[in-house]
Amino acid sequence: MDSFRRGFRNRNPLVLVVAALLLVPALLGFQWLFTSGAWTAVPLDRALRNPEDSFTYISWMVGRAKQDEPAVASLYLLGGSSARESIVGGDSLAAEIRKDGGPRVTAYDLGSINQNFAESLSVVDAAPDTPAWLLVGVNLGRFTSTKQENAQQAEGREILLDSTAVHRFVSSNWGLQKYAYTILPGIWSYITGWARDHGAQLLAGESPSTQYALHRYSAETRRSDSQKKRLVTKWNTSRKPVFEQNRAANLQMLEELLAQAKERGVRVVLLELPLNEEIVKDSFASSQRQYRVPVTKLAEKYDYPYVDLNQTVDIPSRDFQDLSHLIAPGRVIWQHALAEELTRLLNAADSGGSGG
Repeated sequence: MDSFRRGFRNRNPLVLVVAALLLVPALLGFQWLFTSGAWTAVPLDRALRNPEDSFTYISWMVGRAKQDEPAVASLYLLGGSSARESIVGGDSLAAEIRKDGGPRVTAYDLGSINQNFAESLSVVDAAPDTPAWLLVGVNLGRFTSTKQENAQQAEGREILLDSTAVHRFVSSNWGLQKYAYTILPGIWSYITGWARDHGAQLLAGESPSTQYALHRYSAETRRSDSQKKRLVTKWNTSRKPVFEQNRAANLQMLEELLAQAKERGVRVVLLELPLNEEIVKDSFASSQRQYRVPVTKLAEKYDYPYVDLNQTVDIPSRDFQDLSHLIAPGRVIWQHALAEELTRLLNAADSGGSGG
């Protein structure tokens, strides 16, 4: 035992080099468990840190798809919490598309709180090669993330997906995360968070099991219309400057996402996310033009459809939690309209059309 302890205290440079050489493959092997999706052998309910752990849910679902590729086309809905709350669920959306006369698909609701475009790009980079469609949600909030927040995905922060495209873009274009060669920082953050949330259960001899709560909002949490109107004022005074400061960088990252999708042969639908038109009216019009005009140009450049269901779907304020998050009745309405649009696009693609 004494000799074992002396080995740890050894300061001989050769010993330290050998130890480092042994450590590197061990760490890379550990990372492989996550980047390959092999870690999804752990059931989802055992992997989640808490019921609202969207980031682990996304990581697990993409990893599972890599390990067991769906036999049919996959639809990945990406975006912030507004995207997460916009549909009843992936299975429900897939069933509705089939009912409307569309093909069999596997659909995933991969919306998460404040999801930035780098995190969405990591899904593009990591998703399996089976025919895939990306539903990339856009709204004002998606253009408020800073370069630094986007760049953290190069380390697997939040979403445990390795993306060469994210690292290459943020290092080459923004000079950030130049030495982020692995997602071990993100993996370590996840593990420590999991241990913090479940440590007491483990010590008590219990086996943690957590069910994922896709939706956070309901009629019980819904804000009043007066509160919603105050949110409009708040956005224009405090969030608008953040949007204007970060809009250009997020457009750059969105274009990189579209370019990578095109290179991989993945179809994309750019999708305006739900907006409480009854309350907002034209209060955000000038800011909306600042991202919608360039997004329209990007859609044309990469030959992807840009869909705005807000123009055709009338969802009253009572079916919104606030300005952009739907509650149960609104999700049914929105999903119905989305399923009809996707059925048209999917069928057009199957018949050799552009899908646009």
